[in-house]
Amino acid sequence: GPAAKATGMVESGGMAGQVSPAQLMDARLLIEPQMVSLIVRFATADDFERMQECLVRSEAAASIEEFEHWDGALHQAFAEATHNNFFLRILELTNVVREEGEWGRLKRISLTPERRERYEMQHRAIVAALRDRDEDTARGLLEEHLLEVQRNLFGRR
Repeated sequence: GPAAKATGMVESGGMAGQVSPAQLMDARLLIEPQMVSLIVRFATADDFERMQECLVRSEAAASIEEFEHWDGALHQAFAEATHNNFFLRILELTNVVREEGEWGRLKRISLTPERRERYEMQHRAIVAALRDRDEDTARGLLEEHLLEVQRNLFGRR
């Protein structure tokens, strides 16, 4: 049935061919800020420990590829902290697209040391607001971060 087809699509990575980086960013802007209310309600100490690990490792990353990996892992940790499998599945799809060549190419072109530093600052601020269970601040910061990533990747205003 359709469900089996959808699963096959994710597993084969066929999804990546159908979702462009631009489409992915549009979707992430709509979806990720919606995760915040669930994170604020359900995140555990383990979830915050995982986020912290992703922050530390992304900041220690020696290459753009490694930074990108831990950046993706942090956003995955946000999804895990919702304790809602719908968001986990959505973020799995995100990672399928992020592992595609085109996304990596855009990221390498756009990720200057200054921008990377800003992303690190933004990530820390988002995690701090989530820890404080401050829903409005966390949502605002995450939205702002994703908009900035979108602008940097695609030169949109």
